Amino acid sequence: HDIPMDVMWLDIEHTDGKKYFTWDGRKFPDSIAMTDNLVAHGRKLVTIVDPHIKKDTGYWVHNDLTSKGLYVKNADGNDYEGWCWPGASYYPDFLNKEARDYFAEQYKLENYK
Repeated sequence: HDIPMDVMWLDIEHTDGKKYFTWDGRKFPDSIAMTDNLVAHGRKLVTIVDPHIKKDTGYWVHNDLTSKGLYVKNADGNDYEGWCWPGASYYPDFLNKEARDYFAEQYKLENYK
């Protein structure tokens, strides 16, 4: 298939249960091989990651951000909870350098699960 394209974009449906920095193992059983194949054909891959994190105590990103206190806070000091594509969500405090650094680290291939 010689489809003329430079970049393949994947939206939230590439994730495991709408948890960013994860792969849906059924749809993408070997994400590394897929990425290598795209690169071998001169193509790039972009996975969409929005600035909200699914509220899920079984999700390491949510647990890490919670334990480090890196979410945006309400006036009462509690984590602000909103609603977006994954449902109940929290928002990293990107004005905090530690939150920015943590979020950036999740893009590394070894962290993207």
